[in-house]
Order: sequence, then C-alpha cells, then structure tokens
Amino acid sequence: MAAVIDFIFSRPILSIKQLETALDMPYMAAKRYVEKLVDANVLQETIGYARNRIFQANEIFDALGNCE
Repeated sequence: MAAVIDFIFSRPILSIKQLETALDMPYMAAKRYVEKLVDANVLQETIGYARNRIFQANEIFDALGNCE
C-alpha cells in the first residue's frame, strides 16, 4: 500500500490502468487498492463512466492550494 500512496502523491489524478502499469501489479490488485482508497475517502471518482474511470485525490490539491 505504501507504493500506491507514493504514486498518488506523484500523480493525484489517475486511472486504475495507470496504477497497474506504474507499479507493475495485476489489474485486479490495483483495482482493489483504488476501491479501498475510495471507501476511505482518499480518492474520489471524477467521472461516472463504468469503464476508464478516473480518480482524484482532492485533499492533495487542497493542501497545495493552502500553501500559497
């Protein structure tokens, strides 16, 4: 999970496929990580499509906005 969190900090807008490719993990493992992070409100889905879903870590953007 630590590698997933590190990846999200480097890319706060992502798809499951991008996570799978970047961390060289099976698609279903990447999907489970994303689902856990959605359930924990760390990631939010940005589009409502059944395929090619995009997720965003809003708190990272909020923190960056408060740094000004």
